[in-house]
Amino acid sequence: MLKIKLLALVLIVAAVGVFVYRHNQDNNPASATVADSVKKAVQTVPQQTTSTNYCAGNTLGREVIVSISKQRMWDCAGSTTAYDNPVVTGMAIYAADLTPTGTYHIYGRQTDQTLAGHDSTGSWSDPVSYWLPFLDNQYGTYGFHDATWRADSDFGTIDINNPYTAVSHGSHGCVEMPLAAAKWLYNWSSVGTTVIIQS
Repeated sequence: MLKIKLLALVLIVAAVGVFVYRHNQDNNPASATVADSVKKAVQTVPQQTTSTNYCAGNTLGREVIVSISKQRMWDCAGSTTAYDNPVVTGMAIYAADLTPTGTYHIYGRQTDQTLAGHDSTGSWSDPVSYWLPFLDNQYGTYGFHDATWRADSDFGTIDINNPYTAVSHGSHGCVEMPLAAAKWLYNWSSVGTTVIIQS
């Protein structure tokens, strides 16, 4: 009988110990902060969708690479891909609307702008949340911006070699991206960030 009482007492003490340990862990702000930080980091790190590291040769702190043929963009932090996303570039069959290849630098950062212009395809006046210009030439100003008038499925899939249509066409030369990607780029980049536009 004494053995049973001792065993019952040991089990009770063990159960109380487990309860106290779990209670302390659940109510420990440091534990919660670490767990929350890890959870937030996992949720906010963008997922790479390509296996090739297009940033491998980057020796700069921050660089943006846009591939016209792949209709994709990579934000490089050194040789690491910080973010990558699909884009829509300019209508290649119109000289005024193609996205010019070359190396440029972001020279402005603005929010809540209306981008207006006209060319052989007509006129436009489009509100954007994020605007980061990187080039001025004889045809106008080129930059990165969101394009909320497009479906998410348009980015990376538009045929920029097709002529202008009301339904589906490339941009007027800018690099258009989904709203979340434009917000990321706006917050991550700065005036002077290098931009490389590849064919």
